[in-house]
Amino acid sequence: MSDVMLGVTLPQFGSDPDVFVDGARRAESLGLDSAWVFDHLWPLSGGKERPIFEAWTAMSYLASTTRKIGLGTLVTRSSLRHPVLLAKAIATTATIAPGRVTVGIGSGDDLSRAENEAFGAPHWDADQRTAQLISTCQVVRSFLTADAVTQDDRFVSITSLPPSPRPTHPVPLWVAGRSDDALEAAAVVADGWNGWGGTPKTFARDAATVTERAGGRPIELTWAGQVIVGSDETEVERKMQGRNPRHFVAGTPQQVGNRLAEFVAAGARHLVCTAPDSADPKVYELISQVRDRL
Repeated sequence: MSDVMLGVTLPQFGSDPDVFVDGARRAESLGLDSAWVFDHLWPLSGGKERPIFEAWTAMSYLASTTRKIGLGTLVTRSSLRHPVLLAKAIATTATIAPGRVTVGIGSGDDLSRAENEAFGAPHWDADQRTAQLISTCQVVRSFLTADAVTQDDRFVSITSLPPSPRPTHPVPLWVAGRSDDALEAAAVVADGWNGWGGTPKTFARDAATVTERAGGRPIELTWAGQVIVGSDETEVERKMQGRNPRHFVAGTPQQVGNRLAEFVAAGARHLVCTAPDSADPKVYELISQVRDRL
């Protein structure tokens, strides 16, 4: 088995907590490396009435109900919470689950505007979003590592704030995004970069950009995307009905493993599978079989 890590996003879009928590427990019991949640206050698809569990409160519960599996956000949005409140949530969850929390973080985009405004959160225009993301990352980093947090810029004003709790293990920050600004932010302030979807060729190109701009500072290169996996080709075809194949890595465990291995060859060291049928217990067993092919 390779040293590549493999994770899954959880069935967060729903109102049954047992289904959500069962996904994390199944992933852990099958030896998957990580379980992830999205950070939306309403889903981008399915309408505003579609239920969804809030990311950081859900993460803190998972931290106490799992024992080994890594937990993370894919990705938390830098504008949905005041940076200190976000940092406090991160520190709390990472203290409950020491050494198991990763913070994937991004700036959002124009599709996020309605959601932010509906919940009273600021929405920054494109020319400000990256700067606000970097500012938030700096606050989070200070809160997790410094004796006091002081930061004064156009987004926050914080003076000598004592942080607590203090996690005993490092909490990696991954900046997510494919834009040039996101790649720059990852190179400047992050421990890792996450690229969503795309092809192995575009992943390799963007990963090389991040690595070069980091100037020798180590950056963990990670991939996430939509995955359809079935026990045989008939099941794959059934699951793919009505879906655009360009947006999915689809196939049997062997086929999906072969496709994901191309991202590994392009530099990815952690892969996160988002399965539309993640509420189906069987999908975790199928994804665990993918790992054996990497």
